[in-house]
Amino acid sequence: MRTSPVVRGEYRQRQTDYPRVMAEGKNILIIDDEEDLCLLLTKYLQRQGATADYALNLQDGILKLIQWQPDLLLLDNNLPDGTGIDRIDDIRERHYHGRLIVMSAIGNLREKALKAGAESFLEKPVSFRAIHDLL
Repeated sequence: MRTSPVVRGEYRQRQTDYPRVMAEGKNILIIDDEEDLCLLLTKYLQRQGATADYALNLQDGILKLIQWQPDLLLLDNNLPDGTGIDRIDDIRERHYHGRLIVMSAIGNLREKALKAGAESFLEKPVSFRAIHDLL
């Protein structure tokens, strides 16, 4: 079995290692330009009982956000059409009032993300355990 370089070490963990009850029935949107990561996280979240979808840029992501109003938004910072942290105010004011978590490979953006209105921050590469703990 190949492991993905975008998710830390726990790729081979059996999905039953984490209780499904935490994700059961939740709607989760991922906005990230790394399609492999989006596919991997979407599959993991679906196995945990969530409904998950993704967008590869801010424009498509915000459209899905408006239409769907998920319970949780996982927002990458560096996207082809802008930075996620810089759009948090706009997302909050016009589109979304649910849980918003910023993801980035740049760990020193944590403080900036939290000040901008993110509930939490995940440093990439993310782990299934970190995602599970946020659910």
